[in-house]
Amino acid sequence: MKSVLFLAGFMLSACAGVTDMQTADAPKEGQALIFTRALSSGALKISSEPRIEISSELSAPDLAPNTLDDSQKLERQAEYAEVMLQVEERQKVFDGKPQHFKLDGQFVQGGLVFGQTAPGAKVRLDGDEVMVGEDGRFVVGFGRDSALSALISVTLPNGTVESKAIEIEDRDFPVQHIDGLDQSKVSGFTEEQLAKIAIDSGKKKSARATTQSTADWATGFEWPILGRISGVFGSQRILNGEPKRPHSGVDVAAPQGSIIHAPAPGIVRLAETGMYFEGGLVLIDHGHWLESAFLHMSRIDVKSGQRVEKGDVIGAVGATGRATGPHLHWSMKWTGRLVDPQLLVGAMPEEEGAVGH
Repeated sequence: MKSVLFLAGFMLSACAGVTDMQTADAPKEGQALIFTRALSSGALKISSEPRIEISSELSAPDLAPNTLDDSQKLERQAEYAEVMLQVEERQKVFDGKPQHFKLDGQFVQGGLVFGQTAPGAKVRLDGDEVMVGEDGRFVVGFGRDSALSALISVTLPNGTVESKAIEIEDRDFPVQHIDGLDQSKVSGFTEEQLAKIAIDSGKKKSARATTQSTADWATGFEWPILGRISGVFGSQRILNGEPKRPHSGVDVAAPQGSIIHAPAPGIVRLAETGMYFEGGLVLIDHGHWLESAFLHMSRIDVKSGQRVEKGDVIGAVGATGRATGPHLHWSMKWTGRLVDPQLLVGAMPEEEGAVGH
């Protein structure tokens, strides 16, 4: 790794005088440095030896810079400069712990990670912009099938960039195979059902079109109801060989009419009965695109646009929508990615206190 960083630094010091392909004097210990448009074309490869090699996959035009007109040369220089900035940024990933931001949370598939940086800083996760509060707080999430690594980059108000490469722990999720079912019950919807599903999807899409900048998630989360866990996040059924969508949240079995509480503060974005899949549905926006959804409710006690605090009653357990018995399905999303609510609240308490009764 040290030799790679040395070569990256050598490229940075040499690039000011290079516009076309050139060969630099080899550094000590026989390290060779050849830089061309290969940097941006992907033909540049870092080998296990302390050298940078050019792939034989370069096309003839790439190796003939003198054939380029001025506009093409300018384009090449711009591409080269962009790649060099990426090299600089990648170098900083391995310089140790970030000095101007910190991360805490569950670095696993389905997990949420909470961050703090300087007010006014900009944050990106794998190149995608992340909402940052006025106080510098931010949250990022990783889906069920997330890649096992990610890059968080923070640009401070003064332009300084700090990056951190993080590892995401792989998780095994339960998979259940069920064969011999009536195929009509496994797949397919009627035109009437599809029309209803489309209407419901439009309502959910509209409700999710905005979020609040307040970090209500920072107060922490509590179980919205206590009871037996009957379904876990990420589990999947394969019916007659047809994979179904992984389970999107955690199910808590509870008697019909049991009270459901808000697990954290937020703004109600949707409070709707009669949804095809969800039945009675409530969506709560906890800020920064982090959302809780509560499904199959028999009663809804809140309205869209209403602010709720942690512990407020939002409704009651039911078996509405596509449900086989009374239970609460609680799922969470961050920027559309499903995450595991149970990672935020831990194991279900053994004693069943006031919550949920």
